[in-house]
Amino acid sequence: MLDMNYPQSYPIVPPNVFPREPEPPVLLRTQHRWHLNGDGSLCLLRLPELWTGRESVTDLLLKASGWRIEYELMKANLIDRMSENGIVTDSTYDHLVEEASCQSSASS
Repeated sequence: MLDMNYPQSYPIVPPNVFPREPEPPVLLRTQHRWHLNGDGSLCLLRLPELWTGRESVTDLLLKASGWRIEYELMKANLIDRMSENGIVTDSTYDHLVEEASCQSSASS
């Protein structure tokens, strides 16, 4: 579950996306490797100036769902940091997702 908050200055500035289930503990907000801002919102862009205002809700949801996958991989200690550009466009961790999917199917 996510909350998306659109500021009055949208689309000049991006909306804030907050994960709610799971809601990361406050301690994780202080560690850059979790890609969280101090207020608990997701850091979906490497640099604020990469926001163009043309991104759709679908684009943001894809990034947020990719963050969720990487969050679980980190919590399981399968990776030690999240990808720089997001798992949606970075295939570095695809093999881990495939392995987890196979394990899940085998245990069903």
